[in-house]
This record gives sequence, C-alpha cells and structure tokens, in this order.
Amino acid sequence: MTAQFARGFRLHLPHGQVLDGAQFPNGRAMVMDDPFWGLGSTARTVELLQAGYPDARIEWPDDEPTEADGG
Repeated sequence: MTAQFARGFRLHLPHGQVLDGAQFPNGRAMVMDDPFWGLGSTARTVELLQAGYPDARIEWPDDEPTEADGG
C-alpha cells in the first residue's frame, strides 16, 4: 500500500501574485496567503477555496504550460 501525501498547487491571482497551496488526500485544501507570518486559508475542497479568490486560476504541477503562461 502506498501512502498518500498532499498535492501541491499554485493559485495565480489576477493581479499577478502567486500563492502556494496544497490539497490533502481527504480533499481539503489550504493556501498560504501571507508567507511572512505563515497565515493561510483553508476550505473543504479546492473548488471552494478557489471561489474565495475571484478570477484566480489554479496551476497543478502536472499542468502543461500554455502560451499564455509563457510556455
């Protein structure tokens, strides 16, 4: 049996800031809003978390780069 670990992602805000986040095996998600102080936001799902950041997009590590991303 293989242990499950959190899956990292990046939340790209419309004004250009990029926040680090993780999705846990149970589906819950968190994002680091303020890396200096270590403050973050959490939600039951990635979709609910993303809903708190209007017009933000999520980048998963296995996403293929697109021309819009500079890839």
